[in-house]
Amino acid sequence: MKKLFLIAMLCLTFTIPAKADFWKKLKNAVTGTDSSSSSSNSSGKTGGTRGYIRTDNRGNKEIVNPFDKNDFRAEDSIYSDERTSIYRHKDLKGTATKVNYIECRLKPGGFLEWVGKESYYGYVKFPVYKIIGKVPISGCFSRDKSGKEKEINDDLYLDHNLAMYIWDNQLTVTTLAMKNGKAENGYIPWFDSTNPEAEIYINGKKFN
Repeated sequence: MKKLFLIAMLCLTFTIPAKADFWKKLKNAVTGTDSSSSSSNSSGKTGGTRGYIRTDNRGNKEIVNPFDKNDFRAEDSIYSDERTSIYRHKDLKGTATKVNYIECRLKPGGFLEWVGKESYYGYVKFPVYKIIGKVPISGCFSRDKSGKEKEINDDLYLDHNLAMYIWDNQLTVTTLAMKNGKAENGYIPWFDSTNPEAEIYINGKKFN
């Protein structure tokens, strides 16, 4: 019987094309493992900088910060946050007015943390992210063409590409500035890298 079994296995080896994935699938079928089940994010970013999904011991799904496994957000919050972002983006298109120059002074740790939270650590792709208040932002001012400056709202908006550039590179951002950009009602800066007229500067260096 052993000889017949060995002969059968040898025949199987020569009749099936020598493809690596065949043996991989055979192994997975036996061990119950499958590499295709590994976590991924909706943005398609690789390299370990984007959030990934996991399930806790109660069956709840969480989006995890890849830089801090103890930092996470509930997956079931994504839908409402996405809808808020979409409506906010539509409102911005109607209420944002052109500004000559805007600059925001930021608190590096708080700002990066807020970008991560709002974007679910890069797991989602929303049209706009709102960064709010004194925890991440020290203050913002605008300057008109005559050189006159005035303090404006402490909140700001980021588009997805800019937010992900900051998050993926874990940038220590102390200033965000913008020429010929837009602000909601002239008071809340909208750092939108998709605006062809706007020039955005991160720590004094041009981004777009």
